[in-house]
Amino acid sequence: MSQVSTTTTSKRGTKRRVTPGRLRSTAKRKIAGSKGSISVKATEHACIEQNGKVTHVLVPVDEYERLIAASMVDHAVASLEDDKTEWVDADVVARELARDRIVSARKSAGLTQKQLGDKLGLPQSQISRIERKPDRTTVRTLKRVARALGVDVGALL
Repeated sequence: MSQVSTTTTSKRGTKRRVTPGRLRSTAKRKIAGSKGSISVKATEHACIEQNGKVTHVLVPVDEYERLIAASMVDHAVASLEDDKTEWVDADVVARELARDRIVSARKSAGLTQKQLGDKLGLPQSQISRIERKPDRTTVRTLKRVARALGVDVGALL
């Protein structure tokens, strides 16, 4: 087990190293005037205790990251196993994103569906269908729409 130590700076600006063996007494002296009982425990990891309850723990960064990753995995597993979790088809989400991007690009260009249709030589109803169901539109037509809106076709999909 490695020794945990820290450097503290006093009000006079002097620095001193505090190790777990000295941490408890040093912390009690430094915090003596505060409300309640505050102390720092010397354990495998430095702990700060207030009124008999541990409130903070100093752990190495790699251990902290491992704990966070484990917590995220636990949360993901709990979501997967929860009957109340609502699942959405990825294809549906992709279509909605494409639809929103096409509409947004048209509006950013300051065009109505009719104006875009006139620019492309298509009726307004077809522009409406393209915006509602971009997955049923040919790549060629999507490229024409992107060119008319002054964006890359990849920005629409």
